[in-house]
Amino acid sequence: MASRTPIRCLAPALLGPVPETLAEATGSAGPFPALEYVLGKSRREVAETADGEALICAIAGGDAAPGALLARGFGIGPGRIGYRAAPVHLRPDRDRLLLFAGDDARPSADEAASIRDDFNRAFAADGIELQTRDGEWLLVADTAPGPDLPSLSRVAGRYLDMVIPDDAATRPWRKLLNEAQMFLYDHPVNVARSSRGELPVNGFWFWGGGEMTTEAISGNGTWIVSDDPLAMGVGRALDARVSQPGDVDPATLAGADAIVIAWTDAERALLGGDVEGWLAALQRFEASWAPILRDLALESGREIDLQVGGGACFTLGPGARRRFWQRIRPLTDWIQRE
Repeated sequence: MASRTPIRCLAPALLGPVPETLAEATGSAGPFPALEYVLGKSRREVAETADGEALICAIAGGDAAPGALLARGFGIGPGRIGYRAAPVHLRPDRDRLLLFAGDDARPSADEAASIRDDFNRAFAADGIELQTRDGEWLLVADTAPGPDLPSLSRVAGRYLDMVIPDDAATRPWRKLLNEAQMFLYDHPVNVARSSRGELPVNGFWFWGGGEMTTEAISGNGTWIVSDDPLAMGVGRALDARVSQPGDVDPATLAGADAIVIAWTDAERALLGGDVEGWLAALQRFEASWAPILRDLALESGREIDLQVGGGACFTLGPGARRRFWQRIRPLTDWIQRE
């Protein structure tokens, strides 16, 4: 029987990088026996440093832009340009604005629909529209407003004036972002969110643009297991099988091929500056995926590739028990420091 491909688990920011104090806090947040076993008994290989977006888009192969992949999954026709879009919270700091993303700035499905519909009415004459699906946002434009902006992972927690060049080429982007802020300022969704003590969604960020083409792409039988909106969108673009983690039995994973697990809880927490959320995400990974990955290797004979996005890939195989010279180290030793 032909050998099966390794099971890939994409877990960006699982091991940071985080500040030293947060890295040390993992020592009292555990225990993490399953994750420590996976890390300690794996072959560690150097990998290209990549955020979750890059890891997930690599499922499709090639060099398609994230926005173009999403647009395909949304059913957008050729000739238009798709950009990833994210609702964000912009926090004033004197005369500057800090950008925060993450789950606290993520509107509910009803809130998203209200913002989307009102945005599209307000900006219809500008040749742009917002679309939403399964928690993912897409900006569709007839023409590019300017050169591509940095990805969300590169701007979260930073001042806007440090990430947007003040030049003629990006002026249309600055105009659109400013107009989006004014549109959202007193939107009923934000009035209601503020009354409940929730962060208002007072800005958008757009990036990862690419033109839709008719070029065929295929998932080659890939099975994506994830509740991440981008991963689900890429799965639709590839016409791949996509399952929620709670709907998948480990025994089924053991016998399947071309599996990609995309888990982005840790990265989402860091995008929002939520240090407690990052520690909680580690605990959830320990309670869910870490023991499953360990057992798939030791009990089911599968090879596991754990890609954490920080320049390292951990490969665990059925021979891990024989790697007696590799001692199990505390999770704190594996966390990358900023």
